[in-house]
Amino acid sequence: MHVLRNGFWRVVVAAEQPRVAELQFDAWGEGKWCANLLKTGAPRSSHLPLTGPVGAQSVYVDASGNWRRSGESLLARLSAGRTATEVTLGEIEFGAVRETWRLRLDGARLTWTIRQEWKETVEVADALTPGLFFAAEAAWGEATVFQLWERGMAGDGFYGNGTILGTESVTAWTRQTRREGGGWVVAKLLSHAVPNGDWRVATSHHLKKGEILNFASVLGQSAWCDAAGPRTFRAGEVVETEIAWEPAASETGMALGVEVERGATGWREAEVTRRFFDVYANCGIMADTQLWRLGNQPAGYVALFCRYMQSEMLKFGVPRGALGPASTDGQDVLVGEVTRMAENLRRSGTVGAGYQSSTSLDFYPSFLVAMRDVLVVTGDRESGAELWAGAEAALARLRAQLAEGGGLISTARETGNDYWDWIARTGHIGYVNILAWMGLRAASEVARWLGREDEAAAAERDAAAVGAAFNAEFWSEEKGFYADWVEADGRGHFYLYAPPQLMAICAGMVPEEKARRVVAAILARRHELGPAWENCFSIQTNFYDAETQSFMFRTFGSDVTRFGQTMNGGCLASWNYHWIGALMKTGHTAEAVEAWRRVVARFEQTALVEGCNYWDYQGEPSRTMIPVEIPGEFPSYDLISAEPFLADQGLVAAALPRWLLGVEPTLEGVKLGPVAAPELTPAQVTLRHLGEERVVEVGG
Repeated sequence: MHVLRNGFWRVVVAAEQPRVAELQFDAWGEGKWCANLLKTGAPRSSHLPLTGPVGAQSVYVDASGNWRRSGESLLARLSAGRTATEVTLGEIEFGAVRETWRLRLDGARLTWTIRQEWKETVEVADALTPGLFFAAEAAWGEATVFQLWERGMAGDGFYGNGTILGTESVTAWTRQTRREGGGWVVAKLLSHAVPNGDWRVATSHHLKKGEILNFASVLGQSAWCDAAGPRTFRAGEVVETEIAWEPAASETGMALGVEVERGATGWREAEVTRRFFDVYANCGIMADTQLWRLGNQPAGYVALFCRYMQSEMLKFGVPRGALGPASTDGQDVLVGEVTRMAENLRRSGTVGAGYQSSTSLDFYPSFLVAMRDVLVVTGDRESGAELWAGAEAALARLRAQLAEGGGLISTARETGNDYWDWIARTGHIGYVNILAWMGLRAASEVARWLGREDEAAAAERDAAAVGAAFNAEFWSEEKGFYADWVEADGRGHFYLYAPPQLMAICAGMVPEEKARRVVAAILARRHELGPAWENCFSIQTNFYDAETQSFMFRTFGSDVTRFGQTMNGGCLASWNYHWIGALMKTGHTAEAVEAWRRVVARFEQTALVEGCNYWDYQGEPSRTMIPVEIPGEFPSYDLISAEPFLADQGLVAAALPRWLLGVEPTLEGVKLGPVAAPELTPAQVTLRHLGEERVVEVGG
């Protein structure tokens, strides 16, 4: 073994084979995180294509689909470099290539140079140079997930690793990230590796990133494979490539503009919240390479009905520089996507391609809310008029849904109804009607801002009717909370789905007394379920076991718990935003601050890489942690518990400016409400509001 070490890096190079056995990085120089950036193993079970070529090795795939790896080399020669922070590894022979690696530390910069000599003519279909492998799987050690995209990439049409779209939209192994070499791109890591900025990656050729679903990533550079496709190499041809990684202290992308006086009580928690926002906002907007969408997961899943959460988060952000030489910021991505949604609505009545974009009942109101938030950010009345044309189509279809359902949106289908599509329901659904009320109110705000008073009044009347019908039909005086859905025959189902009810409280749809009773019911049920529930970092989804209503149970008689098929009792970080807001709305100020601190502590400890934390009704981690197989139906792998949801999860970071500091940006101006945490003041909140960057002083 040979060790290269400085204040930032510790690199252990194996002598017996071409392998970097260990790679540590920590911008603080404390060895606090990234204990091993090179994960050289594979998950306990996985059907995913990139689990083979992992770790610090070169890989190419020939025209026949055969994988050739540097790890196959039987001989390798390790020698010290010209300085104590340089090492060379030569005589690496595998397949049709001979390689030499040179690793060099220069302050905070690690440079890895790979020289290749081709021994025979070969058509290379795909390739990766030595790269870094990140994983959210316990078997690989400490969990880290990153995203690295920018506009200079080749367009490979990758959407997601799954069956959301047709096979023509899915690539087998890798995403091309840059067409040309030179310059740099930025990596956002869910870790403490770069506490105050970003990780820059500079390359001599184009950069390629391969991804294993949303749990792990390989970052490597492919100088010998064209950005747009395969390449034939001739015998005797030599290629040399260089890739370098270094921390950068400057912020890039979208930032949470909350400045708390350094050293004040709560200052450190505010800084951690800023980092949380930075990672989640910027990873989320980079999730899909095809149309620069806001994705829910690194794999590129685009749940269009999550726009109202993503737009709520991004309207508290400010752009702080490019993510790469030709990149963009998240608010621009949001504007572009909402604009495309409006065009699709005018043209075809749907918001466009995405997860359940043709079956979900909630994307019309979600569009209306996101449209309002976009205009709060841009203040662009000209584009507002264009977006309103899409809003008219959304409103027409939303009103038709309400009329067909007798004043509330109704469904006769048992799957694919809305965000809670894991559960089988018919009749009136709470969530979609709450969001419909929010969408109608948002449409009214925009119409009034555009001077369309009659349309504003009409939308306001429709919202009032939905609110009255919902409160009359869904409320249970006996239980003290709302039904989750109500069958056509009037039978209500009460599993205490907290997030939709909390959304209604935060939005002002729920009368004050009912809001207080809902929050009291949640607090009491959490206490009844025990410490694991009461002390969890996140608010749970449902507080009574709904497993028998799940699609999996009703279809297969199975109690397998997987996201998308059931979130029974699951915890999603994003719902803390609504929980903190509902606590503030009902006078539980101390509890609101404590809920925020709990999330902050969890992020500082783990970077919340697990994303969602499932529980069973005995307070233990749920069945998702145990590999379960239904023969012929479902694969056995337990990665789901570490699912790092991105853009919508980052919403909880916005609880700091919105609920704890009381700042609310609207089309009529920035409103200031009660401050929950005086220890965070004086504070400055910077917003991009109505097209201009504005600083709001809180406390003093």
